[in-house]
Order: sequence, then structure tokens, then C-alpha cells
Amino acid sequence: MKKSKNIKQTDEEKIKSQKKVAFKYPGKEEKKDGILKDRAIVYKSMSGKIPYWDIVDLIEFKGEKWMRIGYYRKKKVLRFASQTTITEPISIWKDIFVNAAKEKEWFRKLLKEVIAEQPKWDK
Repeated sequence: MKKSKNIKQTDEEKIKSQKKVAFKYPGKEEKKDGILKDRAIVYKSMSGKIPYWDIVDLIEFKGEKWMRIGYYRKKKVLRFASQTTITEPISIWKDIFVNAAKEKEWFRKLLKEVIAEQPKWDK
């Protein structure tokens, strides 16, 4: 069902409504086009009078699932503000987390705290 043009979307609805993803790398690297399969708005904050929304995206490129962490901001206009992000296949994210946890105690502690929150997810 299409929304009426008279109904104004909230900023969060606009952030969640994006469906296509395109990466244009510098130089002669191939352009990547993908589909935004899912997006979580994980945090909203204010910097002075400017709102920011941190997001975690699940993107599909040619059948392979990737994850991106980024943000939006709204000064006058709502914009995807993460011109530089880390966007990797899910398997690489796992390697990043495992290797960071091996190397850094503070990261291990963070992952343990995240897992300790699991009972809250099931409610």
C-alpha cells in the first residue's frame, strides 16, 4: 500500500525506507550495487541542535550478505553522513571481532557485556 503524498514521514521512517545501496570506489575499482535488506537505528544523539542516528545495515551484494555501520545527520536536510564507512562481508566482521577480542581486553569485555544482555532480547 502506497502512502499518501500528504502524509509526512518522520526522519526515522525516511532512514529506514532506503532500499538501494551503491558504492563507487576511487580510481578504477568496480562499482558495487546492492540491496539494503535490513537496517537498525541503534542510537540517536544530539550534537548541539543537530540530531544524529547511528545505523547498522545488512546489505546484499550479488547474494552475499555484508554489514555496514554508519550514521545520518540532519542540519537542514536529513543526509547519510558516512561517506567513509567500513562495509564488509559478515564473515570478515566476525574476523574483525575475534581478532580485536584476542588483542584487546576492553573489546573482550564489551563482547561479554553484549552477550550478558541476551536475556533481554528474548522478551
